[in-house]
Amino acid sequence: MLAELGAQKRKLPFRENVAAEPNRSPYYIRSVDMGQPITKKETNLWQYIYDDESPVHLLNGYSRRKRAMEANVREQGSSSVVDVDSPIHMAVELLFRSPTHVQASRAMFKSLNVGNEVSDGIIDCWAEVLNFQEKRKSREACSRQFFGTKVVFPWMLTSDEGGVEARMHKFRLGIKGAVNSGENVPDFRNQDIVFFPILEHKHFYLLVFELRDPGIYVVDNDKARQGQLIEDSVYYLHKDTAYKNKDMFVQYLREVGNPRADDIEYCNFQRMPVPWATTANTTDCGVFLMRHMECYIGKTKVLTVGSARVGRGRWRR
Repeated sequence: MLAELGAQKRKLPFRENVAAEPNRSPYYIRSVDMGQPITKKETNLWQYIYDDESPVHLLNGYSRRKRAMEANVREQGSSSVVDVDSPIHMAVELLFRSPTHVQASRAMFKSLNVGNEVSDGIIDCWAEVLNFQEKRKSREACSRQFFGTKVVFPWMLTSDEGGVEARMHKFRLGIKGAVNSGENVPDFRNQDIVFFPILEHKHFYLLVFELRDPGIYVVDNDKARQGQLIEDSVYYLHKDTAYKNKDMFVQYLREVGNPRADDIEYCNFQRMPVPWATTANTTDCGVFLMRHMECYIGKTKVLTVGSARVGRGRWRR
C-alpha cells in the first residue's frame, strides 16, 4: 500500500520564490539613482545594443552576437546554424526573457535611443524588472505590483463586441499571465499599489490603484493634459480610458473576493501633480512612464524623479 501511494504523482501547491530575510533591507533603493555617473559596464552594454555589426562580422565564428543568438535559438528548440544566420533571427536577437515569457529583442532596446519612441515591449520588460526588485524590499515597505501593456488591449477599450464577459476573460488571462502565480488566482490582498501603463494615441501614461489607502490616480508627463477632466459615464464606451480600466479592475477584485473592491469603485480619478511636465516633448513619454513607475511609492510621498532636467538626452537610462 505504501509503495503504491509513493508511486503516485502528487501535485504540490505553487510556492512563490521570495528573497530570504537576510537579503531584504529597508535601505534597499528600488529606483535608479540619477545622481550616480554611468558606469563603464553600462556604457559597454549600451554600445553593444546600439552598434550595428556588418553582415560579414555577424556570420563569422568570432561574433559574440552570433553566439548569443545561437543560445537563444537553442533554448527555443533549434540548434541549426542556418536558423541563426537567417535575417529573421538576426532581427529577433533576444536580449531579455522573463519567467512570465516576456521577451525583448535588440531592436526593441534600440528604441531607447534619443529621438525614438519607446517600444511597448520595453515597458513590458521594465514591469518585469520592477516586480523582480520588489522581492528584495523589506516587509515593512509598501508592496507594489506592476503590469505591462499586454493586460488591456485596444479592442477592450473601443469595442463592445462580445460584451463584458469577453473583456473580462481577456483581462483575467492578462492578470494571471503577468503575475505568474501558478494555479493560484491573484487576489492582490498583499499588494498596496497596482500599476497599469496605458498607451493611448501614441502616448504613454500611468494609472495607479492604491489599495491599502484607497485612491486612484493618473500620472502623466503631458502638461496639456494636467487640467483635463477625466470623464466617467454609465455607458462603458462613453467612459474615458482610465475609467474603463477601473471598471475591469474593480470587477476582477470582486470576482477574487478582494475587500477593497467597493472602496476602489467609489473613488474618482485624480491627476498627480507633475512639476516636470513637458509641453513640446512628444517622444519621451515612455521614459517618463518608466521613471514614474519605479519612483511612485504612495500618494502620501512626494513623487520625485531625481532631476529637474527633462528630456531623454539628459536623463540617465
